Amino acid sequence: MKWIYVAECLYRKCEGGMIYIRVSKRIEGKRKRIMRSTKTKNPVKAERFLKRWQDEQWADKYEVVLPGSQVREKTQTISSLLNQYIAAGHPSRGRTGRTKSPNTVEREKRFLKPIIQWWGDKNPNAVTLADCDLYREWRNGGGWITKRKQRDGSSKKTRTHGGDTAVDHELDVLSCAFHLARRRGLIRIHPLIGRGKYVTASDVRHCRDVAPTRQELHRIEQWLREKGEHEVADVVCFLAYTGLRIGEALPVCWDSVNWAEEVIKVQREKKGINPWIALIDDLKVLLTAMRQRREAWQRETGLISNYLFPSPFEPNRTRDDSAIRYRLAAACKALKIRHVTPHGLRSYYVTCCREGGLSDAEIAMLIGDKSGPAIIAHTYGDVRDDHLLRQVKRIKLRWEGAATDEPVPQFRH
Repeated sequence: MKWIYVAECLYRKCEGGMIYIRVSKRIEGKRKRIMRSTKTKNPVKAERFLKRWQDEQWADKYEVVLPGSQVREKTQTISSLLNQYIAAGHPSRGRTGRTKSPNTVEREKRFLKPIIQWWGDKNPNAVTLADCDLYREWRNGGGWITKRKQRDGSSKKTRTHGGDTAVDHELDVLSCAFHLARRRGLIRIHPLIGRGKYVTASDVRHCRDVAPTRQELHRIEQWLREKGEHEVADVVCFLAYTGLRIGEALPVCWDSVNWAEEVIKVQREKKGINPWIALIDDLKVLLTAMRQRREAWQRETGLISNYLFPSPFEPNRTRDDSAIRYRLAAACKALKIRHVTPHGLRSYYVTCCREGGLSDAEIAMLIGDKSGPAIIAHTYGDVRDDHLLRQVKRIKLRWEGAATDEPVPQFRH
């Protein structure tokens, strides 16, 4: 086939067809002439393509760097993509890129620290799924060292073992950064597409698995009060009597308690619904005792705080949730009962509501979960053995009619 000459090193296969460049390239040690398509029919654009090709061949020969997309792909690092992701405000995946909640952003900032250390210097175009397995080995092997601040102001280095759950969360954040880079055209492909989760559904511990029984909750409260930790005991009981998340319960103020209408106004997390909780009888008794202890504390110290659970060191701030988790775990360990978490107390509230006869839809409204009744049955729902035994005893299986030989009446449907 004869090529139609257009300009120096530029040819067409036919009139008005695509333009090709004729260049030489070393193949298997021999210099050969080859034809490369410019993907355009415009001679001006084809000349620019030829000039770029020649410049790149010259740069490869003399080992110099040229500006352009090819060089950017070779020199780009994951740290630069993560910086853009942080500057964009941690957008979610997808075309909309909606803004995440402040609590989610704070968690992602913690997840980004080990990611930047291990992935930061890597080229995103060279990342493979095998790198996820290597990162998992490094993370679970104690490769990430954190600095924890002590009460005396000093810092202590601790080697952490994240576990598969933490690895999945951290890789999800990295995947969000890759989605943003792909949407902005910074990378050609998403390197983590198709990555499976390291944690399976059977490995997930639901909140009902870390919920106490009524007797265990009573023992935890008594143990804390005997230690003089009334504030921690109040938080534990408040979570169990309201079904609030710990992040929703700690910021509650005394001004939010409406004794006349018997409700407490709360700020829901995760875009929750129903911004109030009911003042049931057990909760009223707890708040009354808390108010008496608050008045005595104000007389002794002269400090004033509007929070239900103020910090013992700074009354204008709420109590730290990590201290509550720590003391709750210590109580369970001392009492030799199963581990209980603050979110397990939310499940405790749901279980008591179900045993009280409330429907799953009503319970979902009470705890402010907009997912509806489905999540109550799947995640929070549980029935205790004693309640189940009482219910099954209500079943009647034998005929309790008159002891005669009269035939049993048959009814037509």
